[in-house]
Amino acid sequence: MEHNGVTEEELKQLSDIEGYQQWERVDRYFPETCYVPESEAKAGNQGLSPAKKIKPSPSLKMYTVRKGGKDYLLRTDFSERYEEEATLAAFAHRIFEEGGAYVSSPLEVGAYFNDTMVYSLYNFFCGDNLARRLPEFSTSHQLSFGVEAGKLLKKLHTILPEEDDKPVHHEDMFLILTKLGEKGINYEGFAEASALMKKYHALPDNRPVTAVHGSFSANSLFLDKDLNVGILPLETAQWDDPVTDLISLSESYSLPFMKGVLKGLFEGQLPKDFFELLCFYRTYTALSDIDAADSKEELDAAVLRAQKLSEDYENYQRVIPSWY
Repeated sequence: MEHNGVTEEELKQLSDIEGYQQWERVDRYFPETCYVPESEAKAGNQGLSPAKKIKPSPSLKMYTVRKGGKDYLLRTDFSERYEEEATLAAFAHRIFEEGGAYVSSPLEVGAYFNDTMVYSLYNFFCGDNLARRLPEFSTSHQLSFGVEAGKLLKKLHTILPEEDDKPVHHEDMFLILTKLGEKGINYEGFAEASALMKKYHALPDNRPVTAVHGSFSANSLFLDKDLNVGILPLETAQWDDPVTDLISLSESYSLPFMKGVLKGLFEGQLPKDFFELLCFYRTYTALSDIDAADSKEELDAAVLRAQKLSEDYENYQRVIPSWY
């Protein structure tokens, strides 16, 4: 039997959390699925799986909790994930408190259910998926939402790693190209992509490392009732070159919004070598996804994404994406 989408067994576990008796409602929380506009659906892109990302724990469950008329987000997992949940909470806390970004902020992390489970409780800012809402607004409004989102991202990027924070590990690009050659990977644009990666292989050297979102686009943002842009709950704590946060920007499906993000992030002045860096990181990610594919279906989808990326750069005859 389920109660508001929560099973009796889950309720039994949750009841062991201190303060559970004061909760007025518990609902299962399902993050917004990726929005694909009708134009993309007609083109057949709705069947294209998203780029390979760090998979969350399969035992992770999320709920919305109401107490005193206010909504909270509750994450639960097995106790083995305590350190990861504590790290994510500390990461979100710094982004909210130090950076001032509009994102769910943590309240507490603790063990429950005879120390076999861990929970994390967050303030929860409700809102609609921004990518889904953008088509309702004029071009100028979409641009202004993008500027606001870019300013949010800039706040996130002000957070610098501490001694124990490890940057994302990027596999050697030449090794990836070698493995792809051994696998016989060859698609239209692959040779040009390989040449570009070799040409710009030293570009990421000595780049700054900051807190990064990891999958930043209108699909990972929300619009609240007052039309403020905010960040949907974070899934990972990552430290990397801040330019990598723009790899997923094209998933926003709004050119004015995307250009607004760059305007808000860089205050209208793009850094030197910005487009070369973005092209390098986008291509690196596409080739890495091909190498990391675990099945024929994943491989076919990764190759198709790489082909579409090649088209975006006119078969790498330019480093500025066609949408800009």
